[in-house]
Amino acid sequence: MRHFPLLWPALAAGGVVATLLVAVGAVGLLYAPLYAAAIAPGVLLGCRLIGPGRAPGWIVGGIIGYGAAELALWVPIALHVPSVPAFVAAWAVEAGALGLLARRIAAPVVTLPAWTRADTRALALATLLVPLLMAPPYRNLGAADESGTRYYRAYFTADFVWHTALAAELGRYETPPRNPYMAARELNYYWTYFLLPAVVAQESPAPLDDVQAALKANAILSATLLVAMFFLLVRAAVPAPGIAVAAVALGALAASAEGSFVLQQLWRRGIPFTVVADMNIDAISSWQFNGLRVDNIPRSLWYTPQHAFSCALGLIAVLVAAVSGARAAAGAIWLAGAALGLSTCFNPLLGGMFSLIYGVGIGLDAVRRAGLPRALVRHAQAAVPVMLALAWAAFNDVADGAGAAVTIGFRGYARNNTVVSLLLSAGPMLVPALAGLWPWRGLPGQPARVAGAGVAAALLLMHFVTLSEASWVGFRAGQILLLMLPVLLARVLWAVDMRSRVAAGALAAAVAAAGLPTTVIDTYNALDIGNRRQGPGFHWTLSVTPAQQAAFAWVRTHLPADATVQMEPMLRGREHWSLIPTFAQRRMTAGLPISLLPMPEYETSSAEVQRLYQTDNARQAWLLAHGRGIQYLYVDPDDRAAYPEGVAKFSTEPYFEQVYANGEVTLYKVR
Repeated sequence: MRHFPLLWPALAAGGVVATLLVAVGAVGLLYAPLYAAAIAPGVLLGCRLIGPGRAPGWIVGGIIGYGAAELALWVPIALHVPSVPAFVAAWAVEAGALGLLARRIAAPVVTLPAWTRADTRALALATLLVPLLMAPPYRNLGAADESGTRYYRAYFTADFVWHTALAAELGRYETPPRNPYMAARELNYYWTYFLLPAVVAQESPAPLDDVQAALKANAILSATLLVAMFFLLVRAAVPAPGIAVAAVALGALAASAEGSFVLQQLWRRGIPFTVVADMNIDAISSWQFNGLRVDNIPRSLWYTPQHAFSCALGLIAVLVAAVSGARAAAGAIWLAGAALGLSTCFNPLLGGMFSLIYGVGIGLDAVRRAGLPRALVRHAQAAVPVMLALAWAAFNDVADGAGAAVTIGFRGYARNNTVVSLLLSAGPMLVPALAGLWPWRGLPGQPARVAGAGVAAALLLMHFVTLSEASWVGFRAGQILLLMLPVLLARVLWAVDMRSRVAAGALAAAVAAAGLPTTVIDTYNALDIGNRRQGPGFHWTLSVTPAQQAAFAWVRTHLPADATVQMEPMLRGREHWSLIPTFAQRRMTAGLPISLLPMPEYETSSAEVQRLYQTDNARQAWLLAHGRGIQYLYVDPDDRAAYPEGVAKFSTEPYFEQVYANGEVTLYKVR
């Protein structure tokens, strides 16, 4: 290996390329250079800010670069001049500004432990988690069978399917974006992460104009940056790169005991293990104990890359606090503030939580040094970008209405089997990691203080804050928790390894034995589009037939981008709830979006549209359609089976006009 210094970086890069090819195809390789160009200005800056070694600067800079690129893309949209030249000009201005800033930095403002070949090898091994986790499920995401029917595994139907609709909406360049499930309303959602794939899909020729391909490639590349940043943080806590990558791997692969818990239940009862194919294995804390759910790191990468990237930005600030502490240079403070501000733009809650962790971590170090007031004054500079980010979010109505949905107190799922649910969701990591709070001799104490603050903040958040969507805060707090625990676990593994390598291996093996089954089962289930059985209120796999795809392609080709195309929103439940916004990429005037905060208006407007389909009175339906601003109506076999007389009226002149039919799907224009 000594004679091939580029071997490990080449393996890491090859893993990313292979993942793009397997999961996205050639389109992924076409998307990658655009992603690289988008983050390049940040990489240049990161290399000047972080030292020693190039890799840490590339990682931190790449993450900052992606956040800056999203805001640069937003500027032409906000100025109502979206076009390829305008987007390129905005990127050029951003690149020039970051380049000038980089030239003013004479020396690194954050100094990490010395970077060695062992670190390069460990980083490469960490990033190889991305192909291991992402390639199998993403390969089958939207895959087609011999007949042309496309399939989407459950839980991708709640996130990726929604992200497709969101990216399509962002590609219309309205400020602020409209809600595709209620066209009359603005979209109150943190959409910042999705601007790059949305713009690329909107402005590129085929095959890059495929929104879903852009989203998949973007998620894979962003996952690589997150995992690399995860490794940097854990590496700062221990002097051994091998220990750091082991802790990262355990955090990514073995955090939850739910799989092993279920397997032992099945074994004791003599039930075949194959029944786990019909379980939401990472939600057993909810299924069996009605407790809080915590999504493991693979689920963050698969389903919610926007939240994962907000965490990646937040980890930069955590790294600054862990390495530099209260005595951080002014440049380091502004780096942390910029990262926290961008994290807040991506997700205000996560950005706020990472800001809290940063502040507490700095405060703990300052108290130890007896310089709290002075440190707080110096580090208050980091709050400036966060305040600007909150103003930006308010300007764009990103989280409008979320405050009214918040409830403070120990209630809801948090009260149900609290300890059992937590141990199932995070026990394999949590239990041994607590020993990492001990001031082990030979290890820097500040990483433990910062990680401990993160663990405490996450636990308090998930148990004492709820939204109207009762599981959402638990998911987000769980992301923070599972990113902080490996920092502490690495300290324990190092301390044990100093006394006995066999004991350290046994500890790691015990964590893996308890937690790995959950990830193995979850990964298999996420890729299993052959499971067409009924799940808890939905089928485990969603299908889109060739006839439906043909109808949706006709809509995208022949109807205006701002046309309202309405389906019956209540009949399809949690399966095809986003059929029109996702696959036809057109707005509805009423829908039941399971990925947005629930509002009474969704229910009332959907019930009204349901009456439009139910009634056999053509004039009454026509009046209802006009009253809601509906321009086109969608009908497929589900509608005909549920409302045979109601659907028949759409053939009645002069109220409706058939504009498309293919034997399965019919589209009507509301005259």
